[in-house]
Amino acid sequence: MGGASLALQRGLVAALRGDAALMAVVSGVFDGPRPAAVLPYLTLGPDVVSDAGSKTGSGCEHRLTVSVWDEGPGVAGAKGVMALIEAAITGLSGALDGHVLVWARVSRSFTTADVEGATRGVLEIRARTEAV
Repeated sequence: MGGASLALQRGLVAALRGDAALMAVVSGVFDGPRPAAVLPYLTLGPDVVSDAGSKTGSGCEHRLTVSVWDEGPGVAGAKGVMALIEAAITGLSGALDGHVLVWARVSRSFTTADVEGATRGVLEIRARTEAV
């Protein structure tokens, strides 16, 4: 399942980095929080992968998150970036490094603010892949 998870992550990063409107407003897409990064920026994870195979082939169901880290106060800026991420996910399709994406969609989103005034927006994404 790790191969499918990594393939989906690489495809997602490519879709996000390939979206000009999104990249015009964020400083980067990272594989975890970057304390020195310029806000706003995006991080991936955590993720959970479950077996979704059948008699005819192997497959996985993925639940992963993309987080927006932004300056506060307020959540409007993070929500604007979240809308761009959701649009970029529609560009995620097809072959993914030995796997094929069957579908992907945002299943839930939320925003939070911490005591230091930073804002975090989270998109929870569900996807299904099949091995080729």
